[in-house]
Amino acid sequence: MPESAHPQAVTVESADGRIVVMDSMTYVDGRNGPGDVLIAASYFGSMPVCHWVLPVRPKGVIAQEAGGGKNMAGVSGLWALDGHGIPGAATTTASCRISDGADMYVNGIIAQVNASAERLNIKPGMGAGAAAELMLHAARLEAEPGGSYDVVYEGAHGRIMALGSTSFISNAYAGDVICAGSAFSEPSAAYAAPYAIRGLICNDAGRCKDDSGIAGLAVMEAKSIPAAAVSATSAEIGDGLSTYRDGAISALNASARALGVTEGMAAKQASLLMLSAG
Repeated sequence: MPESAHPQAVTVESADGRIVVMDSMTYVDGRNGPGDVLIAASYFGSMPVCHWVLPVRPKGVIAQEAGGGKNMAGVSGLWALDGHGIPGAATTTASCRISDGADMYVNGIIAQVNASAERLNIKPGMGAGAAAELMLHAARLEAEPGGSYDVVYEGAHGRIMALGSTSFISNAYAGDVICAGSAFSEPSAAYAAPYAIRGLICNDAGRCKDDSGIAGLAVMEAKSIPAAAVSATSAEIGDGLSTYRDGAISALNASARALGVTEGMAAKQASLLMLSAG
């Protein structure tokens, strides 16, 4: 398709880069690059983000939450961006028209943000134009591939962290409770066991043959670290945010049970029990 069929409007241009407004993520192309903040009035799904947006490595992206949808599919692209340290913010469904970048830029109100945007002080309730300015003028800090994380809770007792994999755990997470997207197999637990974390919640992967999907619970018990698995039907495997946000406990070790964690409990509640007991 010719570029004229995919119009883009540069609304701000400075030494820090550009704010570029368009009606769809499908309009992202060779005109765009790492200096651009994209206001692209598509739904904020992982498919358009991965197919069109990530290849140009923009400084930030604003798109539509599009009703959120089943399993929050309308904003799943926020987390895809976060894995690369790229700020993302989704506008409220009612504040601006979908497929109308100009309306989103002027009238869009932020509904949800990823951790990379949150670190720039972009918050729900902010105007899309103001959020784009913060993205534009911020220094670019890209995450290491695959090493994305989110602070999903922080209080007097410490933090609850969402990680894509237990292999990302390091001394930086000492004292934290980790909700990871990994299967709770023995190798997954082996990544976590050497560190002084307060608790670990992973996915049971459907438990698998010989309960190998939850074999890591015993590994953590040997270290006296509370641990639990969420059912594969309750949370998306590979997604630590889903473990925390959606997960229902299906199996646990004795250390977790001693804290009051039970089968069927929400992972959010279980992780708080682990944190407060530390």
